Amino acid sequence: MSQRPRLSDILYGDMLGRIQRGQFPGDGKLPSEKELSQSFGVSRPIVREALRRLREEGLIQSRQGAGSFVVGVAEPPPRLANGGQGIQTISDVRRIYEFRVALEGEVAYAAALNRNEALLAAVKGELDAIDQAIRTGKIGVQQDSDFHTAIARATQNQYFEAALAAVRPHLDYVIDLARSFSMLHSAGHLAMVQREHAAVYEAIRDGDAVKAREAMQAHIRNAQERVFDGIHL
Repeated sequence: MSQRPRLSDILYGDMLGRIQRGQFPGDGKLPSEKELSQSFGVSRPIVREALRRLREEGLIQSRQGAGSFVVGVAEPPPRLANGGQGIQTISDVRRIYEFRVALEGEVAYAAALNRNEALLAAVKGELDAIDQAIRTGKIGVQQDSDFHTAIARATQNQYFEAALAAVRPHLDYVIDLARSFSMLHSAGHLAMVQREHAAVYEAIRDGDAVKAREAMQAHIRNAQERVFDGIHL
C-alpha cells in the first residue's frame, strides 16, 4: 500500500525545488518558521516537518539563535510519487481546491435540477458506502470520489461528468489528503465531514439547486481548511 499523502511532503518538494533553482541560495538564511508558514499558507507543524526532512538530507542547517541556513546544493527534485500527476507545490493544491469549488458547485446545482430517481438512488448509495467505510475504519477515498462522480452523473450532462473524470487523479489526491487528516482525529470529526456530504445529497434530493451549490462549495472549502490549517471543528 502506498504511503498516504501529506501536505508536508508537498511543501518539502516545493522548498527543495526552490533550493535547487537558487531561490533559497547556498549559505543563505531561510525565512523564519513563522514567515514560511505565512508565505506558503500552511500551519507551522507542516513547516516544521518539511524543515526536518531538509535538515536530515543535509540541505539546511540550524544555527543556534540564528535560524536555518541552506548548506547543500539540491539535485532537481523528482516528480512526486502520487496519483496527482503534476501536483508539485502548495500552490498547486490550492489551485485544485479553487477549481473544485467552481466546478463542483455548479455540478451540484445542475444535479439538483436534473436528477431522476435512479440517479438520486446512486448518489445515496455512494453516501452509504462512505458511512460503511467510516464504520470499518477505512480512509474511504474511493467511496468519497465515487460520491462526487455520482453527483456529476446525476446532472445528466456528459460534459460535467467528463470534466470531473479528466481531473479525477488530482481530485483523488486532495481527497486523500483531507481524509488522511480526518482519520487522525475523532469519530466526531469524521461524522462532521459526513454531515457535509449528507447536506449536499439532501439538497440535491430536494431539488434545491442553490442550496446544493452552497453545500458543495462549503464542503470543499472546509476540506481545504482541514488540510491547510489542521483544524475545522
